[in-house]
Amino acid sequence: MRNNRQNLRIGVDVGGSSIKCALVDLASGERLERHSVPTPAQGSIERMLDAIATAVDGLPAGLPVGLAFPSVITRGVVRTAAHVNRDWIGRPLERLAVERLARPVTAINDADAAGLGEQRYGAARGERGTVLLLTLGTGIGSALFTGGLLVPNTELGHLEVDGVEAELRAAPRIKTERGWSYEEWSAELNRVISRMHALLWPELIILCGGITDDADQFMPHLRCEAELRIGALRAEAGVVGAALATSLAAAAEA
Repeated sequence: MRNNRQNLRIGVDVGGSSIKCALVDLASGERLERHSVPTPAQGSIERMLDAIATAVDGLPAGLPVGLAFPSVITRGVVRTAAHVNRDWIGRPLERLAVERLARPVTAINDADAAGLGEQRYGAARGERGTVLLLTLGTGIGSALFTGGLLVPNTELGHLEVDGVEAELRAAPRIKTERGWSYEEWSAELNRVISRMHALLWPELIILCGGITDDADQFMPHLRCEAELRIGALRAEAGVVGAALATSLAAAAEA
């Protein structure tokens, strides 16, 4: 079945190692054309914009772009830079991306984008209580929903857990660097989840990211009073949610 162009948006997710890009049908969440390029995480602003442009190149002209970025984003401006060049702090990402891509752009925190994707099309669909989504990758991102509404820019991966920042304790990158087994890593992830649950008391916690492809290796070791689910969109939640954010932003401005 042909996709209606009115439903099509472009989603871009800037991750620690790669920039994912896809043409997304917002009616279904279906990912059509997919592209990926390396992330120049500590490169200059121009290099990052060039990489984003390369990822988007060749997709239909004029379509809005949702840009998921690993930062607190307020009014299109970058406020933090844990995993990208610190020169980004204070820079108007949204405006710079519009100028570089010659397309409408909506910038959003990367974990918030993943949360939007899972809420509309995935594991959080129809959930109206308090839902916490964690993205597990280079760091730990978070998206918090209550009553179906997003509380933006929570960045709970930087929460201190027993004297150590959560993502420095339990991000999958740390597992790899330290050569931990899944059981050893799960023990650290349990500490992080427990602290977040004690603060927010979500009914549901959703885990996303590439490591969830191996969910059977660690889910049996996780313990939490909240229900734990693996995200339905896995590592593509951010791309889908970024594309969706363009529609939500347009509706808010209408």
